[in-house]
Amino acid sequence: MIIDNHVHVGWFTDGYHTPREVWDSAVAAGIDGMAVSSTSTCTELYKVVVREMRELIKLGGERVHPILWLTPRMMKCRYALPYMLHSKIPWQGIKMHWEAHKEWANNKKLVVQGLELARQLGVPVLLHTGNFVSCHAGLFADIIAENQDLTFVLAHGRPLDETLEVVRNNENSFIDTSFMPAQDLQQLVDKGLVDRILFGTDLPINDVYYKDMNSVTYIQNNIEMIKSVCGTSADDVLSRCVFCRG
Repeated sequence: MIIDNHVHVGWFTDGYHTPREVWDSAVAAGIDGMAVSSTSTCTELYKVVVREMRELIKLGGERVHPILWLTPRMMKCRYALPYMLHSKIPWQGIKMHWEAHKEWANNKKLVVQGLELARQLGVPVLLHTGNFVSCHAGLFADIIAENQDLTFVLAHGRPLDETLEVVRNNENSFIDTSFMPAQDLQQLVDKGLVDRILFGTDLPINDVYYKDMNSVTYIQNNIEMIKSVCGTSADDVLSRCVFCRG
């Protein structure tokens, strides 16, 4: 059983990635299930997002774990969030991307509302991390520490030193391996954090950065990295999913 905890569908800088395209690539590479959010959210195309998720669920059924990507505009719009919540999509996580939507960093009230939504839905929170002032892992240390009843995933685990500090101090935090170099993964294993690692690929964003490599090969290379670095724990890492219900 291999679960990809970090997949996307929808519009991105290189064009549109259909649910069929994403699902077929993942299955061909050996993926059994996916936690997936829509990049179409960044264009605030809420009806498109719902349509994409419905199509994915038709393709994969319970193997698809939809993640509701929140934006500040969605939170403040009178109809947007209610529309998403009443869409009959079984949301199994929420996501906040503080680099794509920098208002999160300056609007604590919205962040609190987003966390409360996760609490009401009973789902984990996926936080994008990167080597930027708006989204470095240490920025989320207090949020994670102050909300021990919620589960958090630090996508990408950047920068690594801050990620290590946050995860060591908070048992309610995990890291996904999307776009993570092998040396960073090795450090997580060496520090005894293998049980906090989630497999993720960021499919199909790889098309932007690895133009000469198809998605099936890209995913398989990521799986092989997990097997090589994690050794006897690889199967546990590859099958672990905090977004999966039941």
